[in-house]
Amino acid sequence: MPVIALNFVTVIHERQMKKIAGDDKLLRQMIAAMDEGFRVLEALRYPLTPAAQASLIRKRPALMRLFMKIYHRMPISRLVDGPVGEIVALSRVFHLLKEQTRVPTPNWDELGKCFEAKVNRS
Repeated sequence: MPVIALNFVTVIHERQMKKIAGDDKLLRQMIAAMDEGFRVLEALRYPLTPAAQASLIRKRPALMRLFMKIYHRMPISRLVDGPVGEIVALSRVFHLLKEQTRVPTPNWDELGKCFEAKVNRS
């Protein structure tokens, strides 16, 4: 789930990593969306691997946001992203999984809409 959310924000800010690092609202939303994604998987009884990642996102969202700010300021962040078509496919599969649960995913849904709007403009 984190991979999809990370790539959502990368596309939303058109691969401008420093812009992502400076967008606190978007980072908060991304981390909340990651948590929502983990909750969907848990509801479907999928094991979270690594479980520590979900724990960090849930118990220390401010620390995770700091990590994401630092990560997006590093040059390596520009080298780590998924092809848009792959992220679209992963997002569609996750949407099907999400429909099998009653887990609310408002942050995920909003990021997904913004992502799709950017992809459709391209």
